Amino acid sequence: MRVAVTGANGFVGRHLVARLLLARHEVRALISERPGAEKELPGSGADMDVRRADVRKPETLRGAFDGSDAVMHTVAIPTERKQRFADVNVAGVAHVVAEARRAGVRRIVHMSALGGDPASPYPYLRSKGEGQALVTGSGIPFVVLRPSLLFGEGDDFFPRLAFSLMFPIVPVPGDGKSRFQPVHVDDIAQALVAAIERPETAGVHEIGGAEPVTYDEMLAETMRGTGKRRPTFHLPVPLMKLPALLMGLVMPDPPVTVDQLDLLAVDNTPHENALEPVFGVRPRPFRGALEYLRRHA
Repeated sequence: MRVAVTGANGFVGRHLVARLLLARHEVRALISERPGAEKELPGSGADMDVRRADVRKPETLRGAFDGSDAVMHTVAIPTERKQRFADVNVAGVAHVVAEARRAGVRRIVHMSALGGDPASPYPYLRSKGEGQALVTGSGIPFVVLRPSLLFGEGDDFFPRLAFSLMFPIVPVPGDGKSRFQPVHVDDIAQALVAAIERPETAGVHEIGGAEPVTYDEMLAETMRGTGKRRPTFHLPVPLMKLPALLMGLVMPDPPVTVDQLDLLAVDNTPHENALEPVFGVRPRPFRGALEYLRRHA
């Protein structure tokens, strides 16, 4: 199958491209316009058709999906730093959908997020919900994956959690009982491939890992992965917002934002985990799987 992948040099995109090549699909890899982005792709340039594009700029997408059977959209931002949710998570999706429709693409596979809802009070989840609605209302046959937190070499969340271990006593926002169901990035990549290989697969699916864990348990696993043990203490979320706000003012890439603290109020586990029953992927365990953090500690 001829497959176009947006964000092919990103965290999910790299694993997805590797899985598509392994399954002998023809890959058109859309990568960042940033110099050197092609070096982040798996395999070699000869293995795929590599093109530069920016989903915020529809002119860069023109013709990018021509001849493709499916488009797999993985581009998104989890926090607003240099880019805005409205530009990437919403307008970016609109541009991809419009070009896919023009090119006559037969299927679009989209990475959304658990909790994504156009009516959400949380900016990130609202943007993901708006982007998802653009896909489901596109008129193009679609598969949407709504995963919990992703983990694996190169992830964004757990190295930031590890940053908190620089303190002799680690502050924990709230009661530490917020629930997540982390899923390995390669499991997501396999599910994305199954979404195009199984023609009966359609609709919106919530995805999680092997089991739910609390924030406290994720922090304990982060300590285990880095080899750093620290005592912890719990602080009300409102008290942690001021330090997060100050870090955002003085750091170009702060380890935590006020918006992320707010999201701890939202349960991040699937109602029904579709990973194995729908996509045939057995989730790998989260516990004991963060050893990669030690290499960057």
